[in-house]
Amino acid sequence: MAETLYDAAISSSKSHKFVNEEALANELAGHFFLETDRRNRSVHYFSQAFEKYNEWGAVAKANTLKEYLDESGEMSWCCD
Repeated sequence: MAETLYDAAISSSKSHKFVNEEALANELAGHFFLETDRRNRSVHYFSQAFEKYNEWGAVAKANTLKEYLDESGEMSWCCD
């Protein structure tokens, strides 16, 4: 159920061109999947959040998100 609602929030914010809301929804979905031991799936959402925060101009937030993932040792991902 939660997965469907996260995806609906992402889709809605994307269709309305609310980049900041899309970034936040992706980040929250990433945390949800990480907390429910679905790390592979969380990478996708964190990557999207990183891209959308940068697109929005929230570079510091994007970097904080990247640093959180790098420092946690949970996963490494591509978005430099």
